[in-house]
Amino acid sequence: MSTSQERIEGSIDSKRYLRGMCLALLGALLFSIKPVLIKIAYLNGGDATSIMTLRALSSLPIYLVVLFLLCRNNEVRQKVRLHGWQAALVGILGYYLASYLDIVALSFISAQLERLLIFLFPSLVVAISWLWFGQRPTRSTIIAVCIGYSGIALIVAHDVTSLGQQVWVGSALAIASALVFAIYLILSKGIIAKMGSQLFTSIGMGSAGIAIICHLLLSDSQVTEWSYPLIILGITLGIFCTVIPSYLMAAAMAELSPTQFSLTANIGPVITALAAVIVLGEVFTVFHGLGMGLVVYSVYHINKK
Repeated sequence: MSTSQERIEGSIDSKRYLRGMCLALLGALLFSIKPVLIKIAYLNGGDATSIMTLRALSSLPIYLVVLFLLCRNNEVRQKVRLHGWQAALVGILGYYLASYLDIVALSFISAQLERLLIFLFPSLVVAISWLWFGQRPTRSTIIAVCIGYSGIALIVAHDVTSLGQQVWVGSALAIASALVFAIYLILSKGIIAKMGSQLFTSIGMGSAGIAIICHLLLSDSQVTEWSYPLIILGITLGIFCTVIPSYLMAAAMAELSPTQFSLTANIGPVITALAAVIVLGEVFTVFHGLGMGLVVYSVYHINKK
């Protein structure tokens, strides 16, 4: 291979890397401000049901259009007939149940703590893989998991003294959300391999949307009482914190290696903390800084392995 060809290929790789990093970081930014917007939605009279419903209804049409376009292909329709029900059930688990637990958790705890607790889901994937599939983690991975939870313990201990016992309730709900999401990731892996990520996501989001509408109909939430700011926040959550970042992340994954991509996700808790302090006025102490550092290191180490 000539030197000129090597330079051209190197230039192309550099451009792909830069493009992929920009896409991934923008996606991480939009995903990370979600808990801050949910906290603001609570301040504007929202509850977990209304916030979840508005987010789902604003993003659902886009995913349904994608599903319709995909199903014009006969091979895709065959995949839907064979595996659609699996995608639907797993989608309800990940996009409805995990999301609902997460939103409810934010009514009890700070946006910073919620993001770090959700961020620990890779450690739960490790635990489930060990118990379910017998994939014993390495000693260094176990140490990394312990480091992550010690960081969480620092923040929880601080927040309990300032916010009260409700922190335990919110933390339990956030961990439950992370656990459900971890199970969703494990179950979805095989289905995505059969269907493709776009088809799986479209069916999963559509099914979760139907489940959310059923939840709304069975709840006491009154649609007529939703304020205009709450509706705007819900639509913003659906479009800018769900649909757009999901496609940005998918595009970034096509440009980056798994290791490069996983590194960009580690910036999420930092973005959430900055937004929570600036926008919501949340306290950021040395306990939060140290705890965040331990959690980010833990997840980075697990993803690296």
